[in-house]
Amino acid sequence: MKRYTLIFLALLTTIFPKIVVADVVQNIDASLDALEAAVASKPADVEALQQQLKPQLDDYSQQQKIRFWVLNSVYHIYQSDYNSALEILNQAEALSPTNSMLTSIYLYKATALIGLNAFSQALDVMERNLSRIESLDDVQLKASSYIRLAALFLEMEAWEEIETYANQALRLNNRQNPRNHCYGLLYIAVAKLKKDQLNSAYQQFNDSMNYCHDNNFMMIEAMSLKGIGDVELKRGNVESSIIFLEKALQAYEPFQYQIEINHIHSLLAMAYNRLGKPQQAQYYADLVIAAPSHGINLQYQKDAYKVLAALSQQQGQFESAYNYLNRYQEISENLHNETKAKAYAYQLAKFDNVEKTREIKMLNQDRALYTAQQKVMELQRYKESMALLVALGCSVFFIIFGATMFLQKRKYKRVSELDQLTGIFNRGTGQDLAENLFIDVIARQGKFSVVMFDLDNFKAINDTLGHGTGDWALKHVAQVVRPLLKSRDLFVRMGGEEFALFLPDADADVALNMAEQCRAAIEAINTKPHYSDLVITASFGVTTNIDTDLSLDPMMKRADIAMYQAKLQGRNCVVEYQETMSMIAAIA
Repeated sequence: MKRYTLIFLALLTTIFPKIVVADVVQNIDASLDALEAAVASKPADVEALQQQLKPQLDDYSQQQKIRFWVLNSVYHIYQSDYNSALEILNQAEALSPTNSMLTSIYLYKATALIGLNAFSQALDVMERNLSRIESLDDVQLKASSYIRLAALFLEMEAWEEIETYANQALRLNNRQNPRNHCYGLLYIAVAKLKKDQLNSAYQQFNDSMNYCHDNNFMMIEAMSLKGIGDVELKRGNVESSIIFLEKALQAYEPFQYQIEINHIHSLLAMAYNRLGKPQQAQYYADLVIAAPSHGINLQYQKDAYKVLAALSQQQGQFESAYNYLNRYQEISENLHNETKAKAYAYQLAKFDNVEKTREIKMLNQDRALYTAQQKVMELQRYKESMALLVALGCSVFFIIFGATMFLQKRKYKRVSELDQLTGIFNRGTGQDLAENLFIDVIARQGKFSVVMFDLDNFKAINDTLGHGTGDWALKHVAQVVRPLLKSRDLFVRMGGEEFALFLPDADADVALNMAEQCRAAIEAINTKPHYSDLVITASFGVTTNIDTDLSLDPMMKRADIAMYQAKLQGRNCVVEYQETMSMIAAIA
């Protein structure tokens, strides 16, 4: 039957070629459009559409086949079947896709690799895609690619890069493509929210909500409504938060976008708990717990378990509260480890990129040197008498060049290890060195202490006096603390206004004394005459290793909890970790 159908089509093509080919292409494209719409908004219809389309694959053009396989991979990604998605994307890439479709393939590959926690491979794919995008002349393709990169950096928790690429997309798009403009506004708002710039985030979400509503992008409008609700919850405007979250929930229902719905449920559980409405809080928390326990759902379930623990404690059900807290801490630990893996992969990728750039520069220098040598050899044929002098000059040049490269390499390595603002170790290098010191100490059955501290009310300093004042404060904190340390002690900037001291061969008394000295030195920083309204203080958490500590991770976690207790006790103080603090911190 199929053979007769093909003969009939061949005859029709001979008689009416343009009409038949156009109709076939249009019908296939229309079917693929329907599949794309189902993937985006009606996942339940996808499998049925795939079954209808697969028997027709032989009639597809090469680019239509590629589009079908890419849409198929997206569906597998939505189902968290990342390995199948990668296999399908490799199959699509082998068919020589267009630049636009190749961009989609690379970015969906990165998404699947992130889902598999293969962060280094994901960043490598993103870097390769970005390098080819930069060489293209298609402005709209670049803008769309930057939007997708912003989405991937959101999964990598790289907030600065989200804002950078979203702004680049908006600049290139120049309002020509409403979808790209809508997504650009949304991702900038998300970056502001993640960086706790709540007022800016509120305005950005409001802008994206209005623009997306006017241009009929209802899904992105719903995301913006959720974002406003999240901002309001963080600002303490609980009733306003619930209004926006319930509007967002209503807007999401037609799309059946379950991950986003789970997020709203977790936010509503927290909001109703704060509002003192336990029944509503319990209802939404139970919905989140019932969702599949994988991927981003774990973050929402962590928040839901915390709400359930608080509710059980209020009702006197202490055993249930304890069980919920255990689950909360277990998920928190897993998420913390995943975040560390993402951060490590991202920092490693940035370092590799710098190294590659340096190597390319050195290769260009070598090429220029080689050309110069060739010219010298040509001159040598005509001026034999100058051969010895030329050889001697080249030898001196090589010695100077080699020495310069050696010194530059050492300089770049040192710079990569330090925090550029304060001049102390950055987090990646500092933690690696501290782990080595820790292993050395426990091998000798010695004592090792960790001191974590961050500056009090630092966000208020930035908001009221400006980021320049905040940078000034961070530099002076590093200047007054560094002279107090011993030669083997490590001083590390962990990020933002948070610092850590790693003290080998220091017991609890020595660590507490060191922390108190640092606290007093910070409080004594003279801010006049430049910043007469500025007062700098810090809160310290201290812990010392115990027999069960096999790495620094549990010690840093305990020091962080103790630092949090210092904040609760009024800031500008030193608190040593006690075993009872973990449960208190979890409930709080």
